[in-house]
Amino acid sequence: MSAELSIHQLQIADTEFIVCDVETTGLSPDRNRLTEIALLRMRGNQVVERFDSLVNPRQFIPPEVQRLTGISNEMVYTAPDVEEVMPKVKDFIGEAVFVGHNVRFDRSFVDATLARCCMKALQGPSLCTARLARRLIPNKGKKNLGAIARHFNIRIRGRHRATGDAEATARILTHFLTILEEEFDIHEAGELLSFQNRQIYRITGAPKYFTRLQSNLSELPHAAGVYFFHDKRGDILYIGKARDLKERVSSYFYHNIGHTEKIRRLVRGVHGITWKTTETELSALLTESRLIKQHQPSYNTQLKRYRKYPFIRIDMQDDWPTIGWCYDLVDDGAEYFGPFRSRFAVEEALDGINKLFMLRECEGTLHPDPKNTPCLYHDIKRCGAPCAALTSGEEYRREVDDIVLFLQGEQDSVLDRLRLRMEKRAEQLYFEGAAVLRDRIEAVEKIIRQQQLMVHSVRRQNLVIITLARRSNVEVHLIKAGMLAAQFLVDQKGFSRDQLFRSLEDVFSSRQAELFTGRQEDIDEMRIIASWCLNRRADSRILDVLDDVTIEELTGVVSDAILHQDEELHTGQAMNEQ
Repeated sequence: MSAELSIHQLQIADTEFIVCDVETTGLSPDRNRLTEIALLRMRGNQVVERFDSLVNPRQFIPPEVQRLTGISNEMVYTAPDVEEVMPKVKDFIGEAVFVGHNVRFDRSFVDATLARCCMKALQGPSLCTARLARRLIPNKGKKNLGAIARHFNIRIRGRHRATGDAEATARILTHFLTILEEEFDIHEAGELLSFQNRQIYRITGAPKYFTRLQSNLSELPHAAGVYFFHDKRGDILYIGKARDLKERVSSYFYHNIGHTEKIRRLVRGVHGITWKTTETELSALLTESRLIKQHQPSYNTQLKRYRKYPFIRIDMQDDWPTIGWCYDLVDDGAEYFGPFRSRFAVEEALDGINKLFMLRECEGTLHPDPKNTPCLYHDIKRCGAPCAALTSGEEYRREVDDIVLFLQGEQDSVLDRLRLRMEKRAEQLYFEGAAVLRDRIEAVEKIIRQQQLMVHSVRRQNLVIITLARRSNVEVHLIKAGMLAAQFLVDQKGFSRDQLFRSLEDVFSSRQAELFTGRQEDIDEMRIIASWCLNRRADSRILDVLDDVTIEELTGVVSDAILHQDEELHTGQAMNEQ
C-alpha cells in the first residue's frame, strides 16, 4: 500500500486507538493535578501495548478522593514527577485516536499537564465511549463507566484506578465497534468519529400508517433473516439482514438514537415490512447480498458500505514478481492471498516474508545485468540480487513458489525444500550459502511456532463451512474458489451419507482454480465469506478442502463434523481445518 491515508480515511480495523484513563486530585485541569495515568494501545480490537504510572502531583490528595480511588499521598510521594512521565505519555500516544469514557475530562488533564511541561498538546482526534453509549444503548439509564460495563457484563478489576478503568473502556469500545460495523455499516474511522457527534433523535408524531407497521413489527420473529422495507406502492426501498429480525427491524422505529438523516428519510418512507427467515446468520448475509444485486433498491445504494480487508498480492505476470499488499481485488493475473484482519496484520506478515525469502523489494521492470551493483537488501541477505544476475530466473521462481506454499500453510514443504538446498550447497562445499539457508530454516521454524500463519489464495479457496442452525439441523455451505457453490440443511439425527457424497462430488470433483472475473458482485460475496471465516470462526466449523483429499475422505470428515457440531466449536488442524 503505497499512499498514506489520513486517520479519517482509514478502515476502523486499520486505525490505532489509545485508550486513556486518568486519576486526579480533583475535577479542574487548571487547579488539580494527575495522580495516575494508564494508556492502552489498541489495534484490530486487541490491546497490543500498555503504559501506566503513578504520578507525583506535588499537591495534597483530598481525603474523599483517596477514599474513591484508593490512591494515597504516601503512594504518590515517591512516584515520578510529570517531567519524567509526560514525555513517555506523549511518545506513546503520538497522533493516534485518543479514547476515553467522558474523553474531554481525560484529554483536558493530559493537555494541561503537557502544557505545564512546556510540551505541545495532543494532535490526534478524540473518541468518547460515553457519547457512543448515549447513541447505541437504547435506554434512559445512566451511561457512566460502571453502568455500561454492567450492560456488557464486564467486570472492572480496580474500579476508579487508571488501569482497571482503561481496561474496561477498551472492552466497551470493542463492543461498540462491533455494533457499529454490524448494525450501522460503519467501517471507516471518519464515520466513527462523526457518529459520536450525531444528534440524538427519536420519532415524534408517528405517521398515520405507523399503526399498520406496529402490527408488522409485533409479528417479526426472533430469528436470523432478511427484511424488506416497502414504499406506499409496494416497491422495495431497502433490504437488510439481521441475526435477530425483531430486534434489528424494531431498532429503526423504537430506539432509533444515532440515525443519520438518510436513515430518518428511509424510516419516514416505509409503508410496509416483509421478511424472510434463514437458518443461520451466514445464510442471511449471503441472501441479502444476492437480493440487493437482484432488486437494486435505491436506499441500499445510498446506505450500504462494506468493510475493506487487506490482501497480500504477488504480481505473477512479471518475470521477476514482487510482493506487496492492497485492499482491492483486480483481475490482473496477480495472486491474492487473504484476507487479513487489518493492515497491521498484513504488514507484519509481509515483514516476516521479506526477512525469510529473497524476493526483490524494488519497484518497476527489472533488466538483469552483471554490470549492475546490488543494493543494500542484497548486502543484508534480504534479496538475491536478480538485478545483477546473481539469481537466475529459475531460482527466483522457486523462491516465489516457496512463498506461496508458506502462505497457504504448507510450511513443512518449504522447510523440506530449504533443507534439501542446504544439503546440496554443503556437498558442493559452498558453506557460506549453506549457512544462510540454515539461518532461514531457523527463522521459518520460529515464525511457525509464533504465528501459525495460513491464508488462502482467493482463487483457490475451497472450503466447507458447517454452522449450527435451528432445531437439530446444521447448515452446510460449500465454497468453491472463494464463492458459494452450494448450501443445504442437514438433520444431525439422520442424514444420507450418500447424498452428502454426491453434493461434495458435484462441487469439488475438480479443484482447479477458476478464472477470477473481478466483478463487484463476486468480490462482495468473497468479502462476506472471508469476513465470516475471520470474525465468526467460533460459530462454525471451517474445513479446508485440500487438493490431495478424495471425495470419500472428505465425506467422512464432513459427516463427523456434522454429527458433533453442537459440541464445543473449535478450530484445529483436522483435514487442515482452519
